[in-house]
Amino acid sequence: MPLIALVVEQYVQFRYGFTAGLGLALLAVGIKAENATCAGVGGLLLVAPAVTAG
Repeated sequence: MPLIALVVEQYVQFRYGFTAGLGLALLAVGIKAENATCAGVGGLLLVAPAVTAG
């Protein structure tokens, strides 16, 4: 399972940049730790580059 997470994170970083990779990591940590703030910030960071890439 960690290998799949690493591959997905590397793909997101390659496709959308460092900000989206950081957002994906924060989202995963926030969900695992049941921290809504961390998951929310991670979600925003993940979505922002995808929206601007157009």
